Amino acid sequence: MGRSRIVSSSGCAVAIDVGGTKISACLIDAAGLPRGRFDVQTDRRGGDEVVHQVIALAEQAAKGAHVLGVGVAVPAVVDRDRRVVTWAPNIRGWRNVSLAARLENALSVPAVLEYDGQASAVGEQWVGAARGVNNVVMLVIGTGIGGGIICDGRVYRGSDGVAGAIGWLSSGPSRARARGRRRVPGLESVVAGPAIARRGQRRRAQDVLAAAASGNARARSVIEASADLLGRAVADLVSLLNPDLVVLGGGVGAGLGSRLLPRIRATVRDRAQPISAKRVRVVVSALGTDAGLFGAARAVFGDSSLGKGVEA
Repeated sequence: MGRSRIVSSSGCAVAIDVGGTKISACLIDAAGLPRGRFDVQTDRRGGDEVVHQVIALAEQAAKGAHVLGVGVAVPAVVDRDRRVVTWAPNIRGWRNVSLAARLENALSVPAVLEYDGQASAVGEQWVGAARGVNNVVMLVIGTGIGGGIICDGRVYRGSDGVAGAIGWLSSGPSRARARGRRRVPGLESVVAGPAIARRGQRRRAQDVLAAAASGNARARSVIEASADLLGRAVADLVSLLNPDLVVLGGGVGAGLGSRLLPRIRATVRDRAQPISAKRVRVVVSALGTDAGLFGAARAVFGDSSLGKGVEA
């Protein structure tokens, strides 16, 4: 994870990041220092099978540690009052899942749920590329596309807690409204990992990125088109929100950014409101695919309801 592995003796958080293809867990202390790392492929059956995976990873990460709580970043709509996952478009059968309560029953410590895009933004502001920046837009591009907005130093959640659902932006080709279907229209349907893999005729988006880097013409065309669509979406967000910083994260987002960041920046400069375009910096995540983990941990340390923790 690129940082010291020493965890504070004063207690730590079990941080979990649930993705459509992978679930990750680790311990992180109050200074943002991680220890250990556990990963599994997300069970395609979804439902309770994924819940069991999350609990098993949390228990594994917590062994022998002074745990204050569990923070979970999920690619889902979260009811923060009921602490329930109400809908996860990329995980089959995840509707009204009492994930926090089930983790608390298993580990006997408090659990906090966060929408993964918002968690990633918090992680980057805490120990990543957005440290010390008060107005930030975070894009997380992987199996799906999420995001988070930090406005005047605080996470902007919106009326229903789903602010930052950037994958729904109509920046790509027209798509029919989903109305509850798992498929998300808009930007996610053309720039997320599965869409890039499909258009590039490869198994994974990372394979398309690698082929483009090796000079494959078709792969390069797909990646450049994806970067242009992403740049247009970022330009719209910059015009709307006037941020200081835009962070490109997630496995696919960081991959596009690392290869085509000048192209994305040029699109933003050409298409965004001029004053906002002049101010904003567009950068690649400093935390890579771990931003959600750090944000999930930060949610534990920021929750005043947490007690003194337990020895697991």
